[in-house]
Amino acid sequence: MSSTAKTSSPAQASAQMLQMLHGFVTVQALHTAAFLGIADLLASEPRSLSELAAATGAHQPSLHRLLRMLTATGAFRQEADGRFAVTPLGAMLESGRPDSIREWALFAGAPEVWAVWAGLRDSVLTGQAAFPAVHGMPMWEYTTAHRDLGALFDGWMTRQSWQQNAALVAAYDFSPFRLIADVGGGQGSTLAAILAAHPSLAGILIDLPHVVSHVPPLAEAGVADRCQVIGGDMFASVPSGADAYVLKRVLMSYGDEDAERLLRNCAAAMAEGGRIVAVDIVMAAGNDPTPAKPFDILMLLVQPGALIRTEDEFRQLFTAAGLRLTRVIPTGAQNSVLEAVRN
Repeated sequence: MSSTAKTSSPAQASAQMLQMLHGFVTVQALHTAAFLGIADLLASEPRSLSELAAATGAHQPSLHRLLRMLTATGAFRQEADGRFAVTPLGAMLESGRPDSIREWALFAGAPEVWAVWAGLRDSVLTGQAAFPAVHGMPMWEYTTAHRDLGALFDGWMTRQSWQQNAALVAAYDFSPFRLIADVGGGQGSTLAAILAAHPSLAGILIDLPHVVSHVPPLAEAGVADRCQVIGGDMFASVPSGADAYVLKRVLMSYGDEDAERLLRNCAAAMAEGGRIVAVDIVMAAGNDPTPAKPFDILMLLVQPGALIRTEDEFRQLFTAAGLRLTRVIPTGAQNSVLEAVRN
């Protein structure tokens, strides 16, 4: 059912539109709750408002108003005795759990990121990313220079990879390969999952030096002895000789010119008979809601040229890089696997 079919009268449509326009309040309220660590404080048992105010240093009447608002979202609830409790939904804001979304709540609502959303109108009019206009540089450079914010982003990328890796390993058979290069692989959580599932494989992890300076997923998975870690610029070159080059959610971050250059680097470096294994969101056709659509707007804002591509757009990109798209394999997560070979 499309979103337009949900409203049957002008009054209902007006109420639905108002609810949508109030969405910014929910984002900032969840960000503030995550910043204060409310879900962590309530993880073991409900607490009174005075206890929460004392633990967070918040203004008690204002904290009450925040929590009252968030009970309406289903993230928290107020008990009959007045204490507040966290729900299974709100527990996603707890730190440390494998399925936690707290780092993204902290990043998405951070003042530096929030300021960028005011530039969406200009981005739509000009096609230019708002983040460099607001902060003087693209997001990747900014998060490198501002490590408090960058650590949140890197941590969320790693956690998100953990949440998606089981679906990837289940959907795609990596066993025919000998050596896998994870290009732009962050702290290595995806490569760790692949190597853990296939003990005969070896791996190479390449990303910017500050990103790969700390790669705990490889040690935690017990695969560090089978993996070479390289700090470098993937647009300058990638390690040669691997027979699979994994690009997990990398191509979406770059426009066609840069993405094509990266694919050409991988194609030139891979062994005879090798594969490009791009793991990315594929934009579906039609009017139905999908997380890809708002995420594509975020891409428009934060990074010049970044976008969520359709399958046809991926096919054209691979062709321009001298590659042929051979398979598109859905996974149990939001990503699909796009496999390509040299023409």
